[in-house]
Amino acid sequence: MKKNKLQKKYKFDLNKIYYFKKIIKKEVQKINKKFDGDLSNIHKYIKKNQVNTLRLKAFKQINSVNWTNLIKKIALEGLVENLGPDLLIQSKINLSIQMPNDDTSILPAHSDSWSSDTPYQINLWLPLTKSFKSNSMFIYDKFYSLKVFKQIIKKSELKIKKPKIKDFVNIKEGEFLLFNPACLHGNVINKTKKTRVSLNVRFKSIFAPESKIITDRKYGTYYKKFKISPNTEFGTEILDSGLLK
Repeated sequence: MKKNKLQKKYKFDLNKIYYFKKIIKKEVQKINKKFDGDLSNIHKYIKKNQVNTLRLKAFKQINSVNWTNLIKKIALEGLVENLGPDLLIQSKINLSIQMPNDDTSILPAHSDSWSSDTPYQINLWLPLTKSFKSNSMFIYDKFYSLKVFKQIIKKSELKIKKPKIKDFVNIKEGEFLLFNPACLHGNVINKTKKTRVSLNVRFKSIFAPESKIITDRKYGTYYKKFKISPNTEFGTEILDSGLLK
């Protein structure tokens, strides 16, 4: 993968994702009791038309527990390094399951900023299986992403290049990725023999500017508190006291 300062891999203790994997395994076993427990083999036990039902049920289960504490244990240090000590987190964590040759799971190249997300945010991409080549996600660097943005502004014909091997994230279990999702990213048909299962959730500084586009992606709806420093908590109490009005 080409070095990109807007994306960085970090290592973590695999035991910290045990609970996430356990939930998904149970949901697969409800469909097929013969499931061997290896998430990268899901495609051997369920059909393509069952994968979205599986994803939705596992998504609901994961979001019904206190998953934010698990994410803190996994990624807080890296998030503070990139965004500072005052963090908001997306209200729901997302789950992706991409089985081999499943064309229903394709996500074309896009920037999250196109759907009113702030360009100041960071996305945590947490694979629960080894992710490589076409079963992974591709991310274009900031230079190419900005080139495409300028094409849009000029209203010229929009042509987005096909991703090359170097554009795909090569990441193994025990690693997660932080990247700016304003950079163009997406996936293609998984031509490997392994299913990719991953979680993703967005973060931003509580002080990050909001998108100028009218949107519901704000604190209290789309985002909730994740980690707020004592200094900022105190400053908020001062403002709430009414003394400075």
